[in-house]
Amino acid sequence: MQPRACALRLLIPALLATSLSSAPPVRIARDWQQFPPVVEIDTAADIFAMGDVHGDYGRLVALLAGAGVLGGIPPAPDRPTWAAGNATLVFTGDLIDKGPKSLAVVALLRALPGAAAAAGGRAIVLMGNHEAEFLADPGAAKGHEFARELSRAGIEPRAVAECANDVGRFLCGLPFAARVNDWFFSHAGNTDGRSLARLAADLRAGVDRDGFASAQLTGPNSLLEARIGEKGPGGRSWFEQGGVPADRLLAGFARQLGVRHIVEGHHRAAVRFPDDSVRRPGEMFNWRGELFLIDTGMSREIGDSAGALLHIRAGGRQAVAVCAGGQETPLWDAGQPGKTAKAAPCR
Repeated sequence: MQPRACALRLLIPALLATSLSSAPPVRIARDWQQFPPVVEIDTAADIFAMGDVHGDYGRLVALLAGAGVLGGIPPAPDRPTWAAGNATLVFTGDLIDKGPKSLAVVALLRALPGAAAAAGGRAIVLMGNHEAEFLADPGAAKGHEFARELSRAGIEPRAVAECANDVGRFLCGLPFAARVNDWFFSHAGNTDGRSLARLAADLRAGVDRDGFASAQLTGPNSLLEARIGEKGPGGRSWFEQGGVPADRLLAGFARQLGVRHIVEGHHRAAVRFPDDSVRRPGEMFNWRGELFLIDTGMSREIGDSAGALLHIRAGGRQAVAVCAGGQETPLWDAGQPGKTAKAAPCR
């Protein structure tokens, strides 16, 4: 269950007189027992997952309502009605920026875990690179749209980055990854072959030492920032390392995590995989049942699609892409475990 408040204390005093762009990142002491870096859940219920919302509240609620996760469009962002029973819903980060209603998105996702829990379900909200980079420096390039929106609403951006109000406490307490059954969720996917325990320990150490500027979070090949294809290191994807075939490396990473499937947001662009299969912008994509790309570029400011939900059902033996109108496209089936599939952009 995603907490609505967190026990955080500042280690470095706020330098309010310093400009946002030049102020050093604020380091925090996080209560890792209450707010673990990696959430682990075992459930017999369905699982839903959604990629980068990027401030598009309208498409977010239309998609959740159309897929039956919400019982309709909420009368206010902080008053959602959960309709998915005991299902688990995972957001893979990048809630903010690009779109104009990041605060409404945050308000909904602050309220949704409580609404889900009251109905027997769970909502897990993970951190993306935009959240981490804003928290590390609210004057940074990533997060500047959110900083402007906060200022227009009369909220000091640096206070949010210092975890000093409701919005800041929510963002500062977000986990970085989740394991739900044999599915692993994070923003950018790359665990570098670590076990869940090692990954969690490294994340804790990095944040305790460097705050949200930790290389574990925002380094060029990190859990929240690793790239696929042409934007990766040397033009290679994070799952193409050391001459190991990509499918074998992904399978090895999954085994170390104790899962079979890796799900990530973050990458919405076209990518050609080593077997020459191609994922195009706006598509939800499954590569060989090992890697699922769920950032469909849903924000109107991006415009690749109207958004889609990944729905894992039948006891984890099937996965489909769901549009706001309820249309479904099969993506994966346990009867064909190594098959690659895609879903056309929802419109």
